[in-house]
Amino acid sequence: MKLRLRRVATSAGDDATRPADVAIDRLPSLRISPGARSVRSISTTVFRHEFDPRCISPSSPINKNLAMLGKLITTCLVGSALASPFRVFDNTAYTNTSIGYGTTNINWIPAYVCNPLTKGGLLPAEETWKEIVLQWNVYPGYPLVLDCEAIYLTSTSTADRYLEIMSTLQTWAAQVVPADQIIGWYGLSGNTLSSLYGHYRTLIANHSNHAFFPSAYTFTSSFSTWNASIVSVLAKIKQIDDTLPVWPYMWPQYHGNYSFYPVELWEEQLDALAGNTDVDGFVIWGGKNHAVCDDDCQAVAGQQPWLKATRSWLVELYGLYSGGSGRDGAQVFA
Repeated sequence: MKLRLRRVATSAGDDATRPADVAIDRLPSLRISPGARSVRSISTTVFRHEFDPRCISPSSPINKNLAMLGKLITTCLVGSALASPFRVFDNTAYTNTSIGYGTTNINWIPAYVCNPLTKGGLLPAEETWKEIVLQWNVYPGYPLVLDCEAIYLTSTSTADRYLEIMSTLQTWAAQVVPADQIIGWYGLSGNTLSSLYGHYRTLIANHSNHAFFPSAYTFTSSFSTWNASIVSVLAKIKQIDDTLPVWPYMWPQYHGNYSFYPVELWEEQLDALAGNTDVDGFVIWGGKNHAVCDDDCQAVAGQQPWLKATRSWLVELYGLYSGGSGRDGAQVFA
């Protein structure tokens, strides 16, 4: 969860250069956007928008009050961030294996379906695409992830055409799924040039009930390498739009040789995501593509340590056996 601070308007007669005129009791009018999620800069934002430090004498009592207030606000909002819904989505399709334990449903149109239809800047027929959406949107109302890796915004020469294609596919999808269903793009945030962030914002404006689904896949056994990668893509997302949900894609297999990596690394990654206030949960993927998990892989996927460890982790995360005393966000019957 992130929290976006809205600047509080002052009265017409206020003079920002006169610190004595700025009253502490104005701070209760500080407004927090219900859907916003960033707490990292709240203290500096309070000072920048409400009390310009350059206009306040260091000896003024207001400085001490503001410092204490900044700490209080930050502490409270960080606690609020950790108390917000933290969704863990199950996007796996390993044979005879499902995660359960409070995980949430999610819909996904895979790359092996979308790429052939869009490669080279092609646009499939409207009827064809809508049939595909209905085929894969098996959990109506839950987020729909479009994995169309052939039309990433990685070149200025193709960006306009690819934006047109994605906007069209997104519009057609929205026409056949429930109103206000979230639609997002797998991996697009990490595969968009900084000069094309405006294109991404246009795509979001095309269907505002949007979310980011960046890749958080693992290439090596180094946690620090993995963590640096996810931190990097989250920084990009903040620049594109810092008000939308962020649900990275996780995969218990190495992206490369496709073997299941050590469970200790997997657990460390889950803990890191749960403690990161820049994400709202994550998606676990795997088993949906025979090219990366063949019959031999499928036969043992559910026996690998990652599954038992994930379920144990979810029990603790959501407090499933302790009266729901853990994080909010589990999908449970009520």
